[in-house]
Amino acid sequence: MSDDKLLKSVLLEVKKEKDQLHIVLLHLKEIYRRRLFTEYNCRTLNEYCVEELGYTRGEAYYRVTAMKLMANSDQIEKAIQKGELSLTAAVVASDYLTKQSDKSVAKKEEVISKIVGVPISKAREILSTPPSRPSYSPKSEVLPKLKVSKKILKLLNELQDLTGEDQTKLLEVALEDKLKQVKKCELKAIRRPSPIQGTRSRYISQVIKRKIRRRAGYTCEHVSMHRGRCTETRNLEFDHYIIPYSKGGKNTLENLRLVCKNHNTRQFILDFGAKSLEKICLKISFS
Repeated sequence: MSDDKLLKSVLLEVKKEKDQLHIVLLHLKEIYRRRLFTEYNCRTLNEYCVEELGYTRGEAYYRVTAMKLMANSDQIEKAIQKGELSLTAAVVASDYLTKQSDKSVAKKEEVISKIVGVPISKAREILSTPPSRPSYSPKSEVLPKLKVSKKILKLLNELQDLTGEDQTKLLEVALEDKLKQVKKCELKAIRRPSPIQGTRSRYISQVIKRKIRRRAGYTCEHVSMHRGRCTETRNLEFDHYIIPYSKGGKNTLENLRLVCKNHNTRQFILDFGAKSLEKICLKISFS
């Protein structure tokens, strides 16, 4: 192969490599959206990339991070597709964004626009500059002066005589106690009322829950066609498996199973579709 052909060939292969990376990231995005990694009893997409796709932990982390960064932004996706934003730059940007209070797509795009096409050393330098924060005054400094009635002064003086504490401290304690009472009342008000006889309820009796946990051995009961029984013992939830609750499923021992959060979410997607989950959650989180 001549020098000229070799140089043209490598340009073509690099373009193919960039296109292929974009396609892989799109596949990972859809796998995450459908929670397909749970079919291999993997807790996370990173774990799936390592165990099933053969990536090293570092390679998996870089790809999943880049996928989440571009997930809700066409602008960032195009930058990755064109090769203007490398995996390393995407990780640097993601690390920077995790420290910011603003997690919006607009903020992501603003940050990425600063480092697109920039060498990684320069990108690190740009994003290492601490962002300017608007100055503000604490609420206590901007509040107008309070008018204290004679009754309040009398009560404060009596309390001070009895306790020997500063009046400001006494006011703080009184306000905190009142706030706790109000919050307690609000919690009682929004607490789910007891089901009326004859109406359906999601309430599962402690007896049924206890039997299900014992049957499951306190482990997720999902059985994958690829990896067999799930071994997760954390974040376990009760799932209406045979007939979903919304389709008339009952809170019976036969209809319920104990599953981890990932497999419960995956079952919801199988029953109602990923779009239904997006409607409930507004959008599937890629953060």
